[in-house]
Amino acid sequence: MDLSYLNARIRAWKSELLDKETFDGLIGASDTKGLISRLKETIYARDMEIASARHEGEADILEGGFRANLANTFKRLWDYAPESGRTMLRGVFSIWEAYNLKAILRARDKGVSPDESIFILIPTGDMDEAALKELNQAKDIKDILNLLSTWGSPYARPIRDALERYKKERQLILIEIALDRFVHDYSISSASGDDMHRRIIKHLVKERINSINISTLLKLCGEALSPANIYSYFLEGGSVIDKDNFLKLAESKDKRDLMQRLVDLVKDSRWKKIIRAADPDEAFFLEEQLEEFIKKEICRLSVTEPLSIALAVCFIYKKIREIKNLRLIVRAKVFGIPAIEIKRFILL
Repeated sequence: MDLSYLNARIRAWKSELLDKETFDGLIGASDTKGLISRLKETIYARDMEIASARHEGEADILEGGFRANLANTFKRLWDYAPESGRTMLRGVFSIWEAYNLKAILRARDKGVSPDESIFILIPTGDMDEAALKELNQAKDIKDILNLLSTWGSPYARPIRDALERYKKERQLILIEIALDRFVHDYSISSASGDDMHRRIIKHLVKERINSINISTLLKLCGEALSPANIYSYFLEGGSVIDKDNFLKLAESKDKRDLMQRLVDLVKDSRWKKIIRAADPDEAFFLEEQLEEFIKKEICRLSVTEPLSIALAVCFIYKKIREIKNLRLIVRAKVFGIPAIEIKRFILL
């Protein structure tokens, strides 16, 4: 499969990504109005102008511009990809489609309003802005499942399969794990053969499984589940934690004990470093750090394998991280969070 033309375009698009100096300037903006003005000096200029004509509130203008920019960026990526490359891109985009579903499911489970949850969604793949808006308006999990079933979405099956057990145990993570298992199988099947592209996708999936198993242990900590139930939360295919150690770690007294036991257990120096530096009381930030670690791994492969799908995957991760950083800055301006606090959570 020849990705040379697509990869040449991606190398040009990488220059459009915002750098640290630009982010420092955005963080330094006095308010959301100043943020819009500064973004009009960047690649987001046209998107901000269009969003200003469609929306009234400054936060809505910013979010509308971000979503439009992301959708246009991924459309360019799709349009320039050869047919065989699109198959793999669909598998990669499925990671973010599942992310959207989990975000909406969590919002409904915790009673977060659609107006709030829309700000964390990532329009990508088959889940464009219109689809996400409709899904985000669903009242509960049953409504989400009905919508997906009506659309003929493949994500309906894993949610349906996990729904009865969720109703009994009220553990949303059961549905999240079902979605992750589906996405990992789908991502690997999207890269046929045994060439470098498939090896890279398999590496991406393996690292995501490592990340999810660590995150799952943090979520289950203190739940006092039976061994049989704990095993059902484990994702096969990772390299950092095996099933037996997953069970032992799930018996940890608290999150700090769990993180220390992870540091002692994990042999891979890359994972050990990020676990040791993590704050167990900031589980959400740890998930973002683990995602950032995976991004860096894939971007490293894009350098050693410059003709491979790794370059496109790296670009997707970087663009989504950029949008997440921009959204974080917007929320900080809205709620008056000091710049020094914002910088702590910005990942570049």
